[in-house]
Amino acid sequence: MASQYKPIEILFKHADGIDISMDVYLSPSASSQNPAPILLWWHGGGLLQGTRKGVSPHHLRAPANHNITFVSADYRLAPQFRLPTILSDCADAIKFLHSDQFKKATEGRADPTRVILSGSSAGGWLSLLCGYGIGFDEAGVPKPPSIQGVVPIYPITDLEDPFWNTTQRPVKYMDRVVAYEEVQPFLNPNDPESRIASSALDSPRAIFYSYMVQEALLADLLLSGTNIPPTTFSVARYLKALSSANKISVPPTYIVHGDKDLKVPVEQSRDVVEALEDLQKPHVDVEYEYEELPGLDHLFDREPKSQMEKMYMFIQNVFSSQ
Repeated sequence: MASQYKPIEILFKHADGIDISMDVYLSPSASSQNPAPILLWWHGGGLLQGTRKGVSPHHLRAPANHNITFVSADYRLAPQFRLPTILSDCADAIKFLHSDQFKKATEGRADPTRVILSGSSAGGWLSLLCGYGIGFDEAGVPKPPSIQGVVPIYPITDLEDPFWNTTQRPVKYMDRVVAYEEVQPFLNPNDPESRIASSALDSPRAIFYSYMVQEALLADLLLSGTNIPPTTFSVARYLKALSSANKISVPPTYIVHGDKDLKVPVEQSRDVVEALEDLQKPHVDVEYEYEELPGLDHLFDREPKSQMEKMYMFIQNVFSSQ
């Protein structure tokens, strides 16, 4: 990684005493007198694998190009930790932005009063759950502080989608079946060596997501033993309930998805966008934008040439309106 992209690494302590890491990339033009707003991002991997280090090139350029404090935070991984624990990790990361420890580490150059949540794939789902407050009551987890916007990138949004509940041997983007033996250690929820909050992109665990899709295991891996139904964490279902109850409380939202995505079907985003549209009522304006990119697959924004111009324009508009 180029030296100008070297982050400040911070350990933040959760309510249960666990330390988890976040990387903070400061804007070179920010100061304690003029702190830069924060874009807090979570990595993908089905909540089963991945690391805060898996950022895209446009993320690394964002502090200098857009005067943004970019923060990438880890969270504990399933199935050793179920979705309620992962939600608590994400909520604690948001709370930590308001702490004296964060202010000291960043020299006051990051503005915790202006925060937009983002994430890629499963991380995009986390941003929606945290930004909208979905599933926290059912999971017994205190909701995080309010934020100014949500920017999910090709997000998972609904565990009930047939994509997650239909076996694929092999999955469409691989030419072989993943053997049980390749993932056996990671499947054991009680394996102490698998109780981690980060896995390198080139580690053996990197095959876990494909095995999960192959065997249609996502809901089981995230929720087994919690007695929480998968529908609890359906974003479109939550929004439709808001509509029927005439309760409109949704932060500004920008969603982007490629229409040839083989790892998270584009229908996951389309369903949420349809539900957001249904929230529109006379004299009520729900602020959202949807960008569907033709011909693009999962992880398209990891290409060095990807600038994500519309996404950053949306982010800047939200921050400037605060």
